[in-house]
Amino acid sequence: METIKYVEYTNIYLEEINEFINESMHKFINRPYKVREDVSNIKEHYIKNGGNFWIAIDTISNKIIGTIGLEKREDVGIVRRFYVQEDYQNKKIGTNLYQILETYSIEVGIKTLYLACGNVLEKAHRFYFNNGYKQIEKLEIDMHIGENDDLFKKAL
Repeated sequence: METIKYVEYTNIYLEEINEFINESMHKFINRPYKVREDVSNIKEHYIKNGGNFWIAIDTISNKIIGTIGLEKREDVGIVRRFYVQEDYQNKKIGTNLYQILETYSIEVGIKTLYLACGNVLEKAHRFYFNNGYKQIEKLEIDMHIGENDDLFKKAL
């Protein structure tokens, strides 16, 4: 029996998403706990312009165990806030979240995906390479990147 469900964002998850992302960013890339503007207003930042935000929930514990967001700018998409709780990694949850995002991206006319990923996240880098991303040296679009982020691009 599948105990993981994948759902689009609704406001009932806002507080838990904020906690999950803060905890993930601190644990995986040592970023400080703080209010993150895009995560505090998912509808305005992601959904309003045609992007989306998805979460993976363990139906037994009823806890969020994964997130992924798509920021849409005309025919360009930015993959953001892609985290899977460590205990749930290597169980296809990240793959499933990513497939939902990519399928949606194609449906809404996105031609290119970009993302920034902490340079210490070797498993994440492998995931992106395995899913057709190329590492790039500089961005062709304006997007937020962290101090120690590597940049990736994929044509759809």
